[in-house]
Amino acid sequence: MRSPNRSCIMCTDKKALRKRYLAARAALLPDEKREIDRGITENVRNSALYRDAACIFCYVSTAEEIDTRAILEAALRDGKTVCVPLCGKGGSMSARSITALSDLRAGHYGIPEPSDTAEEIAPEDIDLVLAPALACSRDGYRLGYGGGYYDRFLARTQAVCAALCASRRLVNELPHEDFDRRCHYIITEREVLHTDE
Repeated sequence: MRSPNRSCIMCTDKKALRKRYLAARAALLPDEKREIDRGITENVRNSALYRDAACIFCYVSTAEEIDTRAILEAALRDGKTVCVPLCGKGGSMSARSITALSDLRAGHYGIPEPSDTAEEIAPEDIDLVLAPALACSRDGYRLGYGGGYYDRFLARTQAVCAALCASRRLVNELPHEDFDRRCHYIITEREVLHTDE
């Protein structure tokens, strides 16, 4: 069991790192961001992870995140079951099916979300989760925004999880705690990294 001091140190480290990586992400030039987004989209679509997945759960990106719209549109064209997050009270998150990006409306924090009447997809029916990340470590830990939505959701599914992350924010190590879930893969604009290797 961790001591309160250790937990507090980890929390402080994460807060400082979040601030640093949010600033680095915001400082990207538009052309740089487009190149990163394009490379990650290509690496996702060309991966066996994507090809083999009948049902994909993918976040809907905000302006500064790795852009997932091309991935979502491709998955819909390819006939996959596509589901996206719907965040609820108490840090809960469910996977809701969409048939088009026009199904989405601005929800919590301005993040595009499906209607709460959209069909819910059971976590056990999902093959691949594409998760957002401010930064990732090579052993599969991701630095998110601190809400714990993905860690709680990933604890409920056996799906393969791949975090989407710019290569410049892929680091050797990140602070993590017992409840943090490791991703099986990190997909950057340069590589598809299998974290178990």
